[in-house]
Amino acid sequence: MEKFSLIMPMYNEEAIVEKVVLETIASFDQKELEYELVLVKNGCKDKTGEIIDTLAKRYSQIKPILIPINLGYGWGVIQGLNAATSPIIGYVDGDGQVPADDILRVLNRFEDQNVVMCKGIRYNRGDGWKRIFASFSFNALFKMLFLSTARDINGKPKFFKKEIYQGLDLKSKDWFVDPEIMIKVLHKGYKAQEIEVHFDERKNGKSNVSIKTVTEFGKNLIKWRVALWTKKKL
Repeated sequence: MEKFSLIMPMYNEEAIVEKVVLETIASFDQKELEYELVLVKNGCKDKTGEIIDTLAKRYSQIKPILIPINLGYGWGVIQGLNAATSPIIGYVDGDGQVPADDILRVLNRFEDQNVVMCKGIRYNRGDGWKRIFASFSFNALFKMLFLSTARDINGKPKFFKKEIYQGLDLKSKDWFVDPEIMIKVLHKGYKAQEIEVHFDERKNGKSNVSIKTVTEFGKNLIKWRVALWTKKKL
């Protein structure tokens, strides 16, 4: 398998960061893979950053990235992807909801199918009804507006070739970074392969999904659809 970089944005995950990172390293090392683990300290206010720095001294595969002020989830993802050095790059949330073995299943499909992008579809979801409802709403609207067959636009991990990422010119600093990636990939005529991954119950903290979140996502999707129709640059 070709060398790859996996980005994990972290925000106040001191309770689980060591467990998640060590489980990921153990899974990857068992397969004798060549990889880079980019851990983004996204404006953390707890000891997440200190724990990451300690782990980086023990494991050469870890590349810590510091963002002093949290400007949003998407900004953490973008900065991590920009720092990645491998020909294959991808990201997954740093909360441990997607098991490391499932991350590798997506990566293997990416290489086997020789596609430009491969991503996860969450199933057996361990999160609450609000997130499931929000996800259903996002995906239904996305399919309607962009005539897409994608089943889970926010599903992760997402892996792509580095040159494909560099051509996306991502702008979203918030949670809309996932739909932005999907919109731009589809607009360029690429097809994203999807594979089911387990999505376990969140091990730390709680979801911030609300009706406002659903509304904002809807507004952004419509804005992007109109922009593509009018060829306006976003």
